[in-house]
Amino acid sequence: MLIGRQEERATIATALSPQAATASLLLLGEPGVGKTLLLDTTVDDALTAGTRVLRVRGNAAETELAFAGLHQLLLPVLDRADDLPVRQRGALMAAFGLGDDPAPPDPMMMSLAVLTLVSHVASAGRVLLAVDDAQWIDRGSCQVLGFLARRLAGEPIGLLVASRGTHRPEWLDRSVPELVVSALSPAEAEELIGAQPDPPLGAARRRVLETAAGNPLALVELSRAVARDGVLRADGPQTVGLQTAGLHAAVLHAAGHLPVTDLLERTFAAQVDELPAATRAALLVAAAAEGVGPAGVLAALPPGTDMDVWLPAERAGLVRLHSDRIDFRHPLVRSAIYGAAPFAERRRTHLALAASLDGDPDRRAWQLSAATVEPDAAVSAALEATAMRAFGRGALAEALAGLERSAQLNTDPTEQTRLLTTAAYAGILTGDIDRAEELAAKAASVNEDPAATPWISALTALVEMLMMRMERAFALIAPDALPDVAQLDEGSSTIVTGIAYHSGSPVQRERVLRLLAGRDLTDPTPPHPFHLWDAGVTDPFGKGDLVRSHLPAVTSAPGRAPTENHTLGVLCMILDETETAVSLLREVANPQWEDADAFHAGMTAADLAWANLDRGRWADARLGVERLAGRFLGGIHTHGSARALTVLATLCALTGEPELAVRHATAALAVTEPAGVLGAVVRARRAAGLAATALGDHASAFRHFRAVFDGEGAPVHYHLSCYAVADYAAAAVLIGRTEDASAALEQVTAVVAGGGSVRLRQVLGRARALLADPAGAGPSFESALADPAGHRWPFEHAQTWLEYGEWLRRQRRIAEARAALIKAREIFEGLGAVHWSERAQAELRAAGVAVESAPRSAFRTLTPQRQRIVRLAAEGLTNREIGERLFLSPRTVGTHLYQAFPVLGVTSRGRLRDVVEPESSD
Repeated sequence: MLIGRQEERATIATALSPQAATASLLLLGEPGVGKTLLLDTTVDDALTAGTRVLRVRGNAAETELAFAGLHQLLLPVLDRADDLPVRQRGALMAAFGLGDDPAPPDPMMMSLAVLTLVSHVASAGRVLLAVDDAQWIDRGSCQVLGFLARRLAGEPIGLLVASRGTHRPEWLDRSVPELVVSALSPAEAEELIGAQPDPPLGAARRRVLETAAGNPLALVELSRAVARDGVLRADGPQTVGLQTAGLHAAVLHAAGHLPVTDLLERTFAAQVDELPAATRAALLVAAAAEGVGPAGVLAALPPGTDMDVWLPAERAGLVRLHSDRIDFRHPLVRSAIYGAAPFAERRRTHLALAASLDGDPDRRAWQLSAATVEPDAAVSAALEATAMRAFGRGALAEALAGLERSAQLNTDPTEQTRLLTTAAYAGILTGDIDRAEELAAKAASVNEDPAATPWISALTALVEMLMMRMERAFALIAPDALPDVAQLDEGSSTIVTGIAYHSGSPVQRERVLRLLAGRDLTDPTPPHPFHLWDAGVTDPFGKGDLVRSHLPAVTSAPGRAPTENHTLGVLCMILDETETAVSLLREVANPQWEDADAFHAGMTAADLAWANLDRGRWADARLGVERLAGRFLGGIHTHGSARALTVLATLCALTGEPELAVRHATAALAVTEPAGVLGAVVRARRAAGLAATALGDHASAFRHFRAVFDGEGAPVHYHLSCYAVADYAAAAVLIGRTEDASAALEQVTAVVAGGGSVRLRQVLGRARALLADPAGAGPSFESALADPAGHRWPFEHAQTWLEYGEWLRRQRRIAEARAALIKAREIFEGLGAVHWSERAQAELRAAGVAVESAPRSAFRTLTPQRQRIVRLAAEGLTNREIGERLFLSPRTVGTHLYQAFPVLGVTSRGRLRDVVEPESSD
């Protein structure tokens, strides 16, 4: 019975209406407050209106089972999976362990399959996805639900999620509105008690009202308890498990000291105590195996038990049986039954369930785990097998849990070490750094094999680096006693070279160069990707060309692991093979993925964002780091989140938010400078310098750019500082400090020697032109712009065109100046570089050109997602092709385009090229 809740129901109806931007809502609240009843009522209303409902209810017994929640949600429509595109169907079936392909499924393709499947169902009529007890749904399923939540715009699909507590689940996007379901008002509480079959009266009624504090479930259950006991006694024993009347007196007597949840569990436990022993045993099996149907529960009960065993529990209202499932009246009923049973009974129950689940090895393994209190090699092996199956299906969090428990049940130190290190690495991949650190420490404590020590040290060092403890990280993996890199395997060597790169420490780099001295990359056979990384990241200018010569063969080789794609992608970014970097990094951290910023603790997302920023895809860069940077601002100071914030600071500086950019850069510097993370420091300094330039504060710009070089002008970071030398020169010219910038240019030129990329040669040419005698700057500008490949880095390319145009105008070569300035302005307009576009416009006016606002500037007002859709539509892709590229349904793509057309001032797809094509031209 639903008492009150008119306001909540109205909120739900509005949030889920077809007119809502994204028809979704999150219900939060304490246990028993009425979330499930509100969800049930909404489902009933939807069914009455002809809406198709797909429903899932989380349960604690299946939290570690990969994609169990998703399977429950889709089971009624899974027969329609045959209609999915081949790749999508294969990924979805593999996630459920039903596919023939042994390779791990593409998580993004699997998520897209779910979206496509639900969208197909919705083509026949509106669909509501109802998710109850989300706090118990396995992580893999949650990530897919989070993916769906971000893609409901334009779809006839609603999403209603109910979760215990008042904290939003981290997987659910902030765009989903939330409603915290509060307690009933005093009047509504009175009404609910009065509606009970045998409501308490007088003092007992007042006591129940006071104890329940407006919690509907507490009001109902405590009223039942009073009606059943006949009287409400203020005395009685304080021990759970005694006779029913005494128990409830104790419960109410202690009401002022117990949470409502505890009171309810005691009340439910007392009801169970009154049932026959056989029924109590059946309920315990059901509680221990929630998600298993009646037939599965009967199989775990003594022979001869039939369905009549449930009658007393059904009459008591504790459970409701269906042909395929057993529903407890409330999750607290299950927890009360399970929690009240002695451990010996629970253990026997889990063993009986395990014996009956031979056909379901994953559930069987976890049932055995729950029954095992001492090390058991067989159970450990079963859990490891379950973990590996989860890993193969892309459910890393569930794999981590299985590996950790497997290690707990194994007594062999070698096996424990192997399992714990594997679990620690899984923790790193999922972004759970704290857990990874704990597991690596456990591995070190049990390890007895000297051969395993270097890998444990490497894992610990990786964790330390991700937490920005750079000196300790390096010392762990490259102690003074280490003679050369041959003592490290490929995975460990990439960690030590990565630490040295991010720290930028000259001492660490010199040490790594000595360790790598024996490596030879001149063999025509393509070397291991990690060997290329080691060479390219430690000596990008000295060995860059040699490494680049191997990249086409290595990056096109099939069957690379995600970690190899990440490593090669970052290497390509460092060597200015930017397009290849984006392609590789998108395979492991596509910003469209719900958990993209978790992989490798956010480092991959930040790397991809930098590559997108460099190539001029600023909307994609912002999409990839906004949430991760928000975590840094919220107090989660990891290496990945710090680097993400430097990306966001740079984007803000470039796109018209310089004050915000300064705040972000300052926040990043406050953490990264003391930590000695020079890679992030240089990025943050450059962002602050660009922001100061946009604000017209050239003295501050000079100060920030100056800080990425030392007192002699040498690069503070042997690689990243070099790219700031032209911006440093521009700021120095404006405040009359050219001698400082000239010293830096000389040092950078010496460091780069002949090993600079096209991009870096463009930067150095620009710097030389700015610092040259005005009369002789022309050749340097022309040299900087000579290589047509320079347009692959559009912002830096446009900066050079702008300053060249300014120089030409001062030389009174007006026609040439106009051409250069127009080219610069087009690029800046397309990128959304506000200050630089305005500067180009001012120069054009000074050159006698009447400047009008470009109509395509409206493109920048679109969201990053919509910009990407419009770009692809302008290239001629169909809605279906765009959907597959961006992991959206064709209907959602169509909605985005429909809403973008009036903003852009176009009426057809054919006109989009006129608006979008200049966005990436030079």
